[in-house]
Amino acid sequence: MLMEYMILAAMWLFGFIGFILFIPHKDRRKGILAAIMFQAFIWLCDMPSFKFGLLSAPVRLFPKATDLTVTINYFFYPVLFAIFYVHWNAKNNRWFRLTYFCIWISVITIYDNILEIYTDLIKYGSLNWFGMWIYIGILFYISLICCNWFYKEKPPIKSYVGGTNED
Repeated sequence: MLMEYMILAAMWLFGFIGFILFIPHKDRRKGILAAIMFQAFIWLCDMPSFKFGLLSAPVRLFPKATDLTVTINYFFYPVLFAIFYVHWNAKNNRWFRLTYFCIWISVITIYDNILEIYTDLIKYGSLNWFGMWIYIGILFYISLICCNWFYKEKPPIKSYVGGTNED
């Protein structure tokens, strides 16, 4: 049980440090919006996942049973998505972006799978590691689409101020 609390504390610590170090100051607002967007989608998708038995969080002592859910859904994975999103437009090469996306999804899935195997924090129901990879990929993709839609460049407003001086 102590190891699990240390893992949760490390997730909070690395989340704060990662947000500060890996998101430039000028992109902090963009990172915060990306994190909030990801939080919304992960909560929306977790409700049916827990309802239909794809994922489960073992109930230990209340309120300690919610520690991982709060840590992952409210903070750690949204911060990882914020770091991902801020650096998403680094290169306009399609293959670079696809590779970047797959690497992020794979690393998060491996981390989640390690948590599932070696701790009692989360258990996959009928979902295997590849299903979790697809699940996290869908979450990232939907959040990416919504953030891109929100931050799209708008054409400057063309308005005519004043009137014409026709004598």
